[in-house]
Amino acid sequence: MVTNLPGHVVDRRRDGKLTVLLHRSMAVIGDDRIEIKSARGTIVLPLLGFLLSFAAGWFMVDRGPALPFWLLVALLLLLIILVPVSVMGLVGALVGADVVVDRRKGSATWQQGYLGMGIGTKELVPFAKIDHLEVCIEGDQPDRWHDLPDDLRQFSLVLVKKSGKRLTICNVPVPAYGQEDGMDRTLAVGQAIAAMTGARIDLPAGWELVEIDTDTGQPIERTAGERAGSRRRSRGKHR
Repeated sequence: MVTNLPGHVVDRRRDGKLTVLLHRSMAVIGDDRIEIKSARGTIVLPLLGFLLSFAAGWFMVDRGPALPFWLLVALLLLLIILVPVSVMGLVGALVGADVVVDRRKGSATWQQGYLGMGIGTKELVPFAKIDHLEVCIEGDQPDRWHDLPDDLRQFSLVLVKKSGKRLTICNVPVPAYGQEDGMDRTLAVGQAIAAMTGARIDLPAGWELVEIDTDTGQPIERTAGERAGSRRRSRGKHR
């Protein structure tokens, strides 16, 4: 497992795996497997659907004989739709993943994500067909309104195949004043995938890698002949 990731954007779980929070999703980094999956909060809607289904079913059983026929039909149709959708949403929130990078299989897989399930192969890329990884940023260039840049920045980690096809791994939108945090989160996932696949990472123009102290998060000026220590990690910095 990659260990030299910025500590201020990486959390360690009880099972030893590392997590990086992204946009409505998170990266789970293990020794042989990296998953981009839904954040824990996405389990709320499926559970709410189950509660509504239980309430509607109990209402039909308890008050069924006294209810008008049209209301019973409407409740039945609601249950027919709500129960399967809630089940698939719950499965996706618990075990589904949008992107899986597996060292043992030697491939990166984009999964269907049908109704949030994150199950079923949509795109499979063997490591040998990966050309490089690329961090892209949107919103830092002046737009057409008074020649001003956007107040938001969206960082994207993109896998570029040798054929030239581009596949997005994850997105991290952040306010403009927090763009270095967005870069750090995107770059942490990219470094983990690069270490597993052997691919290089290209940064956008105007950004560079610097060494930081893991305790303070501040850049460190390395002197000639000095090596990076255990308290030092790489992070992205805007020039």
